[in-house]
Order: sequence, then structure tokens, then C-alpha cells
Amino acid sequence: MFALDTALSLQGIELPRYRRGGLLADTLHAVIESNGVRTILQGICFVLWSGPQTHMPIHHGRLRCTDSVTTWAMQANRLEDEELVVLGDSMMRRDGHMKKATLEEFRIYVDSLSDLSNYSGSDRLRAVRGVSKMRRALRLMRENTDSSQETRSRIVLLRYGLPCPEVNYAIRLKGYSHVFFADMAYPDLKIIIEYDGRHHASRWLADSKRREALEDEG
Repeated sequence: MFALDTALSLQGIELPRYRRGGLLADTLHAVIESNGVRTILQGICFVLWSGPQTHMPIHHGRLRCTDSVTTWAMQANRLEDEELVVLGDSMMRRDGHMKKATLEEFRIYVDSLSDLSNYSGSDRLRAVRGVSKMRRALRLMRENTDSSQETRSRIVLLRYGLPCPEVNYAIRLKGYSHVFFADMAYPDLKIIIEYDGRHHASRWLADSKRREALEDEG
């Protein structure tokens, strides 16, 4: 059963930024439950994970990989706190085709890690490492974001002591038939914060008109 970056790639989830250069390139990662079943296969790195494993079929059932939530938990000790939040957000996109999980599913899984009966083997004395980091990340993760850079921008606001803004805040403007979604907003203060990536260069005129309409609304 494939795991880590291999599972993320198979599910079309953006790879995270690692603190020390990341995992080995051109290497497939597969999960095992104990060292007793470890073997040697060229090009495959086996990763030990004794916690609960939920897998999913990929490519018409020809491949199996850990589902998004299990993959996220396995990454906890490989990522900085901020990147664990970014990875979690990337699994809960507003785009329905990219949404792999809900925040509640993450919470249920992390809670399950505290129950040692869920682990492979009956002699487990404590939960896997990283549960505290997972719980910290859960407090900062948000559903329905659009990009990892938006998440990183939100974390910057929190780092400087601001409260967490609402994400993808819906706004209906006079004279427009459709709803606008602000990347981040403090609605009570009528403040909008947006991350303008490279793709915004081709939409400058439309973005400028939208900004004017928003400013007209205060």
C-alpha cells in the first residue's frame, strides 16, 4: 500500500515543503505495520506505521494507497507545524474535485490515535509520535481554501497576533449577478485580505474593477 508523497501524488494532492530537502526523489513509498514484514525492493522505501490505516483504490483498483487523512497523519513528524496545516488545508479545498476530506474526519482520526486498541499489535504502550502536533494543526486548519499560499498568508496573520480571518468569505455586490469570494476577511471590520499569485497578472483589469466595487461598498 503506497503512502506519503506517493499517496499524495496518486490522489492529486499538492506536495508539502519539507524542512530538510524532502523525501528521496524517484522513490516510491509504501507502508508496513511492523519491521518483521520489511523486505528489499529496488526503488521502494518502506515506512513503518502502526497506527490505524485506511486505504483507497486508485486507477480503477489496480493500486492502493493510504487515504488522505492517514497520509496527513503519517507526515506529522516529517513536516514543520505550518506545513502540516498547509497540507491539511490542501486536502479540504473549496473545489469539490480537489476535496478529499472534512475537518471532522481529521478530528475523528486523531482521536482514534489515542485508543491503543486501534493499533497493530497488542503490546502498544503509547500513541504514535506527533499526536500533539496534529492537534495543534487541527486548531489552525480550515475547510474550503483555494491555495496553499493563501493558507501560508493566513498563518502569517496569526503569527503576528491577529485573530483567524474567515476564509473564502462570500460577498454579493450591487450590480453583479454572481457572488465574490474573498480569500480572507474580517467581516465586522470590513477588511479583506487576498493573496495575489502569478495567475492574477492576466486578470488585472477584472481584479481592479472588483476592488473598486468592493471599496464602493465600504
